[in-house]
Amino acid sequence: MNRKTEITMTENKKPSSLYERAVVYILSMPRTEKQMRQWYARKTKDQALIDADIARLVEYGLINDEAYAQMYVEAKKNKMGVGMIRNKLRWNGVKNELVENAVDEVEEQHDFALSCVEKYMRTKEKTPENKSKLFRWLLGKGIVYDTAVEVIDEFWR
Repeated sequence: MNRKTEITMTENKKPSSLYERAVVYILSMPRTEKQMRQWYARKTKDQALIDADIARLVEYGLINDEAYAQMYVEAKKNKMGVGMIRNKLRWNGVKNELVENAVDEVEEQHDFALSCVEKYMRTKEKTPENKSKLFRWLLGKGIVYDTAVEVIDEFWR
């Protein structure tokens, strides 16, 4: 059964079983295995049912942590730094190896960091205090330390 079949199945009738509700839930937005296990844990305490349904979702390709990581990185690479992307993926239960593989595809975030600096400094003066605050702000956005130092030095020249 492919994803289109699952979609038509869920459109034609109201979900009655927990598995069908899980399919509807996962089709609304991609989910990791950890996220689906948490969702199931809120619905039932039957661990055998959870394991069987998760295996079924993985088999049909509805749960794929590697694809989730790549999609997440692609969607967020211009909105947050690599460090924050790594942390959020790990928080969502993606294994470290998959996180690193997905993040390796991101090119240098120099341009993103520079646009962040320009946005932050738009209404501020170039003072040592603001430079320090900017540095902390960049690190908080997940910009890597070396990139933050490089971009701030470039902007301050």
